Amino acid sequence: MNRRQFLRYSGFCGLSLALGNLTSCAETTRSLKATAIFGDIQIIDAHAHPDWNCQCSLSERPSYTSTIAYMKELGMVASCFATIGDQVNWRGGRLTGSEYTSTMTQLDSWKSDLRSGKIKLVLKASDVPKAIGPDSPPGAILSIEGGDPLAGKPERVNEFYRYGVRMITLVHYRNNEIGDIMAPMEGVSPGPRNNGLTPAGHRVVERMQELGMVVDVAHADSATLKQIAEMTERPLLDSHTMPCPGNNPVMCRRFRTWNDMELVAKTGGVICSWSFAYKFQKWPSRLTFMHWAQEILQMKRRLGITHVGLGTDGGWPSGPSVDGYKDIRDLTHLATAMQEIGFSHDEIAAYMGGNLLRVLQRWIG
Repeated sequence: MNRRQFLRYSGFCGLSLALGNLTSCAETTRSLKATAIFGDIQIIDAHAHPDWNCQCSLSERPSYTSTIAYMKELGMVASCFATIGDQVNWRGGRLTGSEYTSTMTQLDSWKSDLRSGKIKLVLKASDVPKAIGPDSPPGAILSIEGGDPLAGKPERVNEFYRYGVRMITLVHYRNNEIGDIMAPMEGVSPGPRNNGLTPAGHRVVERMQELGMVVDVAHADSATLKQIAEMTERPLLDSHTMPCPGNNPVMCRRFRTWNDMELVAKTGGVICSWSFAYKFQKWPSRLTFMHWAQEILQMKRRLGITHVGLGTDGGWPSGPSVDGYKDIRDLTHLATAMQEIGFSHDEIAAYMGGNLLRVLQRWIG
């Protein structure tokens, strides 16, 4: 924090304390800390569910690790705003209707935020703000996680594109009409396997390429990923995962093998890592921000820094996070850890959003 920022913070906090507003003082502290650490970096989250309409009961509350308010505090210029495309299936009767109507309901829930100017719809890469302030909203990249509402129909891609969707994660927790998944949700049947990308899935990917809609291969198994990589003409995105310490796809479940990540990198694409924490008997632990930063360093060395990015999966109850990570505002700690092990400002900028922006430029112009 420089002298000007310190004086500004001190003056604001003095006024806030005089008025008894401790919350405003704390929020300003976080905002100025983020500004001091990130500077002019465009932070873009490749996969999140900010202020998500989960269509759930009080006992099934979503995570609040990513919100529009937190994006503003951090200075995050844009995020993927992902609906869940297979909710009806994995809720096992707790949600009625079709995957299509569920997805449309989720998308519609962000309309009021768009109309009020709280967020700005990103339809092309140039719509991503260079920076945000009190009067400039962060960008919203509408996305669908799980291509189930497409029902394997390319014309549905057209429909969602017209709505403003610019990214689709082809599979989620069900082997759907497009392809196969890496690992099922506990207690939910994934359905019969397709042995990779289906003919309908091939047509869906072709249509997405024709229109300019990012193909996200997160959750896709190795066979499905390989077949998509063989036909793609643009860089693929794996929006939220991490390297698997082993090299067995079955044991790795949602973690990527180096072979899979290299396939994504060879398309010019980006593999995005998240805050997930684990401690397994046969694998090195991943419990701290420093572990996360060291993992990014390993990815840089094996794949190249241009192929590594950020995808928090915030706003979705995605499991335990590294120590100290409560929400996206804590990405300041990750940046600090990256600095401590030798990442340059430009490399941190590439990871935090620059690489994803390059992929968006190739897909949505």
